[in-house]
Amino acid sequence: MKRRTISLGTFFAAIMAFFVFIVLIEGGLAAYFRIRSELKTFTEWGETFTKTGGYLLQRQVRQGENAVKSLTAGIPHHEGNEIVLAAAVLDQNRIDRVLKGRLPEGITLPYELIVRGWRVNDLLDQFGRNLLSGVMTVNGRQVFAVLDLDFSELDAIAAPGILPVLSTPTGAAVWTGVSRDTEGLASHVRARGLVAKKPGARGEWSILDSHYGERVVLSQEPFIYGLDLSLAYPLHILLRQALYGAAVSGSATVAALLAIVLIWFVWKRGIYKSIEKISRLSGEMGALIADLDGTDHVKAAEATYTMASRFSALEDTFVAEMNAFTRSLKDLFQVISRQQEELTAFNEEMEVMNQELENVNNRLLTRETLWSRTLEFSKSFSMGGDSRRAILSTLHTIRRDTGAFGVLLASSEGDHFRLFESCGYNGELTPFVIPRKGIAATESIDSGAPLWVEDVRRYPAARPVHPDVRSQLLVPLFQSGEEEGVLEVAFDSVAATDYFLIETLAPVASYLGGLIHGLKMRREIEASYSYLAEKLQFVTGIYHDETENHIARIGEYCRSMAEELGRSREEQEKIALFARLHDIGKLKIPRNILSKPGPLTAEEFSVIKGHPGWGASILGDASWLAMARHICLTHHEKWDGTGYPRGLKGDEIPWEGQVAALADVYDALRSYRSYKPPFSHERAMEIITAGDGRVKPTHFSRHALAAFIKNADTLADIFETLKDNEHHLL
Repeated sequence: MKRRTISLGTFFAAIMAFFVFIVLIEGGLAAYFRIRSELKTFTEWGETFTKTGGYLLQRQVRQGENAVKSLTAGIPHHEGNEIVLAAAVLDQNRIDRVLKGRLPEGITLPYELIVRGWRVNDLLDQFGRNLLSGVMTVNGRQVFAVLDLDFSELDAIAAPGILPVLSTPTGAAVWTGVSRDTEGLASHVRARGLVAKKPGARGEWSILDSHYGERVVLSQEPFIYGLDLSLAYPLHILLRQALYGAAVSGSATVAALLAIVLIWFVWKRGIYKSIEKISRLSGEMGALIADLDGTDHVKAAEATYTMASRFSALEDTFVAEMNAFTRSLKDLFQVISRQQEELTAFNEEMEVMNQELENVNNRLLTRETLWSRTLEFSKSFSMGGDSRRAILSTLHTIRRDTGAFGVLLASSEGDHFRLFESCGYNGELTPFVIPRKGIAATESIDSGAPLWVEDVRRYPAARPVHPDVRSQLLVPLFQSGEEEGVLEVAFDSVAATDYFLIETLAPVASYLGGLIHGLKMRREIEASYSYLAEKLQFVTGIYHDETENHIARIGEYCRSMAEELGRSREEQEKIALFARLHDIGKLKIPRNILSKPGPLTAEEFSVIKGHPGWGASILGDASWLAMARHICLTHHEKWDGTGYPRGLKGDEIPWEGQVAALADVYDALRSYRSYKPPFSHERAMEIITAGDGRVKPTHFSRHALAAFIKNADTLADIFETLKDNEHHLL
């Protein structure tokens, strides 16, 4: 199929014709959208004027209404009285009594004047201005009133360009704005006192012939009190602005057209002939290049020499740049011809090097990804304290980045290894405990270095945890010189020792060893605090009148209510332990105050109120003791904000503090104190749910109170199981 062609002269002529067309279209569109933009601005101003002007006139009417009410009550002087021109009490539509103005008593008013509400009508004052009349109810009587509105207040909000006019339904103009662009039209409307009524839908813009002798665009909208708002603007000014905008918009296009004409002149005279020669020569070279075989370097060198010879035969033109370009091409092909053979050899070497670099880069990216993710887990752990989750996330990352069949972490526990966490292994791995003696994992720990087992079937000490494991890397985990366990990276095919992977996993293994060590230390500390809580039961029984059974009961109450509130098993166990430490701060209160049989003085009670803060200080700032600190600090706070030490209110009190507060009050009511006898379960429930003056239901969270009521029988059983001796119930 023959390709159609076009000459550059015809092409440039078409381009210029197209630009002329674009200028005309762009000018028309610019004028059209300029007019639309102006009319939209006028419409938006009209909406603003309707709201603002309506507010100003309504304010005057309210003053007039208040003045009418004062006249009806016999008070002749009132603010706004000057607005009221006339007022009279009606008997149906007859004037019964004149309150102000020259209205004959007994006269019958037309029904169109005594409709409810205010409306500007054809009533005129002595100056010929339209007045506002209406009927209002005052103390059960119908009062007809005529108001003289001061439309001059609207002058302050007149538009800077468009002419606004307020008129009656008959077209009588009651107010005309001021506009710098429409002074003649405004003077004409004021002189005639009329405005044209625009046919058609309201709110739309129309073009009308004005009595002033010029065409205008006009929009009319209903205003308040029966008035219409007309917006008028001279058509010739609107068109002039639109055409000016179109001219400005089209100037850039015209400038571009002139630039194209200039470019065409230079192109035709100085560049086109040279390009034509180069184009013909390029066609010949294209055919020559098409016959080249990329692997035939000799033929390629001959082709480049031929190209250089052809370009050297080109004649110079008057365009210096074209001559320099031609000479550069000739020199370029000569250089290419000399270096073709060397370049080919160099490319082959580079191909091999690039492949090697790509392999190394991929492995480095894998190492960087693994280390960066491990660092992210480390940061997350340092903020959240969830080390087990950090370990599992790290194992998943190792497996994903190494393509392993499975990854596990086993902790050292005496003479055994215990599975701590794992991922992979087709999800078939179950918890296990393996003796340390004679296995490859123990060899790696004893040597203090990673051990790569290339084929587990040929390594006597290998103990694969899954039948599909063929190779495994065992990395010992140490922290502060102590062994913590071993990391296993298992593969389901035989894999040769990968020293790069071993180096990559070294810092990750150190991080995992630290996490295991931290978990062990945390368990030891938790056990110590559990032991401390138990011993405090004995200490508090000696130090003050709260028995050790009281501390045990508080823990069990809190466990039961936490379960009812849907808290996790871990949270239930924590609150059962930490709630026993709720009064640990009382160790700093003098014993004579704690055991005082009578009421405490204000000074003594202020000492008592310090024990929540002292308890939190004793516990310290370890992150895993956050719940214990919350309980110490908030078990005397109340839901309604009347508690101490900080007067927290509502959900400002943590949930564990809400539960411990309710448990503490219940046990205090059930227990003997130096200042009160013990109460029965029923009486304690009654006091907590109904109140007794000192204790109110509003002191407790509604959720905690609901859990308390639902578990009432369980709490009673806990008290009976752990009750103190010799109780006398009321």
